[in-house]
Amino acid sequence: MTAPQLPPFESVLKSREVEDPVNLWLHRPLAYGLVALLYRSPVTPNQITLLSLLVGLTAGACFVAGTPALMFWGGALLWTSAILDGADGILARAKSAFSELGRALDGTADMLVAVATVLPAVYHLWIKHHDLALLGLAPLAIGTAVLHIYLYDYYKESYLQMTAPTWNGRPARLADVEARRARVKAQGGTVAERFASRLYVDLVRAQNKLIALTNPAAVREGLQFQVSPDAIDVYRRNNRGPMQAWALISLAPHSYLMSISAMFDRIDLYLVGRAVLANVLFAFLLVWQQSRSRRTRAELQALGLRPRPAI
Repeated sequence: MTAPQLPPFESVLKSREVEDPVNLWLHRPLAYGLVALLYRSPVTPNQITLLSLLVGLTAGACFVAGTPALMFWGGALLWTSAILDGADGILARAKSAFSELGRALDGTADMLVAVATVLPAVYHLWIKHHDLALLGLAPLAIGTAVLHIYLYDYYKESYLQMTAPTWNGRPARLADVEARRARVKAQGGTVAERFASRLYVDLVRAQNKLIALTNPAAVREGLQFQVSPDAIDVYRRNNRGPMQAWALISLAPHSYLMSISAMFDRIDLYLVGRAVLANVLFAFLLVWQQSRSRRTRAELQALGLRPRPAI
């Protein structure tokens, strides 16, 4: 009997450049272990995504109830949801079932879990403390967390593509994503599939607008990149540091830090940390990334490797 053809663990080692240590050395090994158990089963990646969503929704229900015991279990369930969220992609690659639709469903589940846990957590804080200052911090923490996660996802995809020797140099374009959405609709996709594909289009559109506004030198839309060892070296040398810092304010730290805070019924500490500390880091990181993106473009141009308008 042949062993499961899981994605090589070298891919995890490569991920150390784009993920925070807890996600890399705790979440990923646990997700790989789960996939090893499920590899020969009929379980599909999309079913793992659905399970992650259901576990996350249950965590939110625990936060609404708000007893000390349920806050603990809500935090544990939210952390479990985050691990399952990593397992669906690993299983998709292991079974060669990766698709843009699956990615859209995964992104939709992430958003729904975030809404279904953050809002109940804020409700719990109000019921517990009746503190207007904490309540006022919530929109800032939630809004900027979405901004952080959107930008991290964009820069992570750029980094993984532009440091891959086998990449064809053509990023996914908004037109490609819209075309896939149209195909899902034309082929009579389920309500969930149509909803997910619509949200994915909105995500890509929002990311493109954010990057054009905050860091034009990092724009991918409408460009064809030249792939070579020199281009990879330039991109990795200039962007590895910022990429590792972006990981500190990404979705994974949000999930496990909020989980730990909930388990000790101190979501107030997480809220303040996300609203203050994470945004201080974000302000510094945005300036750093802008500088590195401009330097990357300048060095590529000096080597004759500057990206060109796509034909």
